[in-house]
Amino acid sequence: MASLFEFKMNTVKKTLKIALLLFLAAVCAIEVQAQQRRKVIYLQNYDKAPYHFGFLLGANFMDYNLILKENYQDEVYTNFQDLPTATGDSHSNIPISEANFVSYQIIGMERDTLSWALHNIPRVGFSVGVIGDLRITDFLNLRLMPTFSLSEINYRYKLQINQVDGPLVLSRRSHNPYLSCVEFPLHLKYRSKRYNNIAAYLIAGANPKLYFSFKKQNEDYNWLKSKAFDLAVEIGTGFDIYNQWFKMGVEFKFSFGMLQAMDAQENQKFYYGKPLEGFKNKQFQLSFTFE
Repeated sequence: MASLFEFKMNTVKKTLKIALLLFLAAVCAIEVQAQQRRKVIYLQNYDKAPYHFGFLLGANFMDYNLILKENYQDEVYTNFQDLPTATGDSHSNIPISEANFVSYQIIGMERDTLSWALHNIPRVGFSVGVIGDLRITDFLNLRLMPTFSLSEINYRYKLQINQVDGPLVLSRRSHNPYLSCVEFPLHLKYRSKRYNNIAAYLIAGANPKLYFSFKKQNEDYNWLKSKAFDLAVEIGTGFDIYNQWFKMGVEFKFSFGMLQAMDAQENQKFYYGKPLEGFKNKQFQLSFTFE
């Protein structure tokens, strides 16, 4: 438990360092711009309004912090029904017969990433949401951003099927076609002083999330199932660009689930949940805001 806590703290520290470095880089770029010829200032009174609205479009990279059972590769399972053999799911179909089956073991588990060229990069999802922004002070705002996100999280398993006529080693992918989430991020946004038409900012806050999954009727997809509710803490940075008609923002955000997210009862029904003690959600999101 101590090592797991240290790992989480190191992850949070690294994330904070990245967010601060991005923020400082944006501030430095703004300072350089300020030394140049002064430009026409757009939307001069925009930030004095008590509130305003907008929308966001984003790309998200979602994953799990897995907690694996110790020596899970040594566990032997004898329930044939744990193995998906339905012909409707080409991603998980196991080509064996029950008459020849003795037992199975899970001898490997790793994240299934985009491609060999982008190894360790999760698959890309998208997010769309609306923005409600309340002015607190000249440089501090409170923001509520109800968001719909669609993500895909896959893991690849190596299975050893022990049969009467000898062992068979297979590689199978847990396939999650539509992992959907409705989020309600509530952030404090601290903005730097505006220089010409650019300002940098930091954000921090909490994000309650409601998860649900889609699958086509009569299809036997298998995936790691999460609980319906999660609560995440979020930190990030970005910069706003003012033009004649609206304010556009580019935002980088890290999200860390605080609750045990694994639906243990559902995941223990099939092989893909057997190696796990639990997992927590994590996500990186790149967003473009229009306000």
